[in-house]
Amino acid sequence: MKPHASLIVTWLFSFFFAAWQTEALRAEPLPFSIPQIEQQWDEIYYHWPEEQRKEGLTQLLAHIKSLKKQQPNQAELLIWEAIVLVTRTGVAPDLSALSNLEEARNLLQQAIKINPSALDGAAYLALGCLYYQAPGWPISFGDNKKAEQYLRKALALNPEGIEANYYFADFLRQTGYFQEALKYFQKTAVLPDNPNQPWLSAQLKQDATTALQSLLARLQQKPLFQPLP
Repeated sequence: MKPHASLIVTWLFSFFFAAWQTEALRAEPLPFSIPQIEQQWDEIYYHWPEEQRKEGLTQLLAHIKSLKKQQPNQAELLIWEAIVLVTRTGVAPDLSALSNLEEARNLLQQAIKINPSALDGAAYLALGCLYYQAPGWPISFGDNKKAEQYLRKALALNPEGIEANYYFADFLRQTGYFQEALKYFQKTAVLPDNPNQPWLSAQLKQDATTALQSLLARLQQKPLFQPLP
C-alpha cells in the first residue's frame, strides 16, 4: 500500500471509530435513578470527548427536568439539576453563566427546604461551593461567610465524604487557613471512593495530594493565619 493511501485508511478508521464511539455513548439508556444520574454525570464529565460534554450534559439536564415533572418534590432531583446546570456552565460558559449560577442556588435552596439531609447534605455542599467560587457583589452572590456555614453543615452531615472534605479544604486554602486545610486534604486523600462516581473520587484524591505537597512547601516558608474556631 502506498504511504499516502495508508494514511487515508488510518484516518478513515479513526473517524469511523470516533463516530461509533459517539453513537455508542448516545445510545446508552437514560438514567432513571439517582445513582444512575451520578454515574452518567461521572461518565460524561471524565470520559466523553471535551467537544461532546456540553451536549451530553444538556441531554442529562433535560432528562432530569422531565423526571422532575413526575416527582416535583424530590430533593435529590433538584440537587442534581443544579449540579448538572453548573457543570455545563463550567464546560461551556456563555452570557447566561451568572443567571445559571443563580438558578442553581435557587434549586439547592428549594431542595434544602424539602429535605436538608438529601444525598448526605449535598445541597449544602453545592451551595457552599457556589458561594465561595462565585464572584462577590455587585457581580454575583459570592460570600465566604455563607460558604463556610454551608460547607460546615455539609461536613457535619457527611464527615467521611470525599467531596465534603475536599471542598472544605479547598475553601480553607483559598481563604488563607492553610493549617486547617492541610488536615482536610490529608483526610480526603485516604477516604474510600464514592462507588457511583469513581472518576470524581480519583480526581479529588489526586488534587488533594497535589494540594498537600504545595501546602507543606508553603507552610515551611510563610507564617500561618490563625485556624478557624
